[in-house]
Parts: sequence; C-alpha cells; structure tokens
Amino acid sequence: MITMNMLRERIDATGAWEDIADILGINTPPETLAKVANDEVIYRAYVEGSTKSKELRAKLHKHPFPDITRLGRYSDPSIEYHLGGGLSAAMDITQKAEKHNHRFESASNIFDFGCGTSRILRYMIEFLPGPQYYGSEVFRENIEWGERAFPEVIYLRQNTFPPLDVQDGIFDIIYAYSIFTHFEETLHLQWLSDLHRMLKIGGLIILTIHGEIILKRCKDEEDIRQSMYVTGRDYEELYKKFYDNGYIYYSCYDHKQLSNGGLDSNVFGITFISKEYIRGKWSNKFKVLEHDGGAISHWQDYIVMTKL
Repeated sequence: MITMNMLRERIDATGAWEDIADILGINTPPETLAKVANDEVIYRAYVEGSTKSKELRAKLHKHPFPDITRLGRYSDPSIEYHLGGGLSAAMDITQKAEKHNHRFESASNIFDFGCGTSRILRYMIEFLPGPQYYGSEVFRENIEWGERAFPEVIYLRQNTFPPLDVQDGIFDIIYAYSIFTHFEETLHLQWLSDLHRMLKIGGLIILTIHGEIILKRCKDEEDIRQSMYVTGRDYEELYKKFYDNGYIYYSCYDHKQLSNGGLDSNVFGITFISKEYIRGKWSNKFKVLEHDGGAISHWQDYIVMTKL
C-alpha cells in the first residue's frame, strides 16, 4: 500500500528537502526538516510545492501534469484537486485493499474504472509498480492524454453504456472513485454487472457512493445543497424517496458539455444509494466486506466487496 513513508523516501532520495523548505516557506534547515517533517508537510510538498515549482515537480513526480484547463473541465478545475485528491484516494484505496488481504503489490491486473485525468493511477504506477494497470474513461481527450503521459497503463475507451472490451475474470482488483455517485439506476446496475464479469472470483472491488451522510448534510448546509444540486428541489421528497427506495437519481449537469464529451446526459447526474439498497441489490453478485460511511470528507462512502 502507499504510505507517507514511501513519499518521504522519495524526498530523501532526490534531495528535495531544501526545495521544500524554500517553496513552502518553512524556516527550518533542510537537514532538520528531513527529521521533523510531519505528514502535512510531506503532503504539501507533493501537492502545493509541486504545483509552484517545476524543479520540485521533476524530483517528486515521474510523469507529466495534465493541462487541467482542458482536461479537468468535467470535475474540479484545479491542479491541486487532481494532485491532492489523487494522492489521498490512492492511499485510501491501497490501504482498504490491504486491510482485506488484497495487496496491490501482489496483483497481476488492476483496473481504474473511470480514471479521468489518471490522477489516482499516477501514484499507483509510481509507488506500486508491478501489476499491469488498466484505466477506462468516456472522455476521449483524457484517454489520449493518458496514453501519452502514462505508457505503462492500458487504456480502454469507454462508452456511456457497457460492456467494455475486456475478457472475463481478468482483474484482481477494481476500483471506481466517484463514479457510482453519478449513474442512473438501470445504468449503474448494468455497469456493476460488467465489472463483476471482469473481476476474478474472490477479487476485490472498491468504490465510492453518495450515501445517507451527505444527503442529511444537504438539509442544513447551503454550500452542500449547491454542490449536490439540491437547491430548488424538495428536500423532504428526496429524503422520502431515499428512505422508501434506497436510490435517488436526478439529471443536473450541462447537457451540451456532457454530450460533447461523449456522455449521455440523461443517465449521468447525481446519485444517492442507501446501505439497505446495497444489501438488497448487490448481494447476489458481491459480498460486502466494508461500508465506511462518510469516509471521504464526511461526503462519500467507501464500499469494499468481493466477487462471489
């Protein structure tokens, strides 16, 4: 799994402590900083420091950064989000996998479903080489950039609807970060079925969802309502639907922008899924090993499952 100690070791190996002290404005001699730097400083070095300094970036990252103004328009359009969010997610996912006896280092084939700008794959490749990594993405320009920037990865061109052109039972581990947070109900079941097909028996799948925690925050927090496109909707009606059916989906994004990117905007919006729904609808294909509610910033839940 990816750990802070791995990140620290790269800083040590590249002699980057002086750069970090200078760029982050830390008034500590580099040799002292190397001994006392905490996790926050190391994280800032890889995210904030690498953004500010090409020299530090070259030491800490082995792959190029994306043109976020062009490739990040379907998500948070900041390089800090892609670097920092990718790092946090990569650490979380690899730790979840190891917790459930699936080490990335021991896997043969690993799949990032909906990889975006390869922000998570970046860290998997650099710190856990060995497995063959795959990534899929519906936005063609992200795939084309990924193929140039990360030649170690096999990229799959993904349509809105499954299947993917991949053989059955090839993957040891599949992860899907903030993907099942957006699918219309029928589409999400179709993709879940296709991922099940591609996963080895006993293989691990790790994905994130919007659950009850973020839905409840929408009631009282205006900034959350806006982020989740709940403003202007009947919250009580939404919550009743969630309580009764366990699944909420609504279309909310710019139709033209999504269509230009290759997504069917009628089936890609905002989704909330309950624990009860998962137990009832997913248990015929997977055994749920962990449901970590609100694990990501009190916002998204982590679901860890194995293929039956």
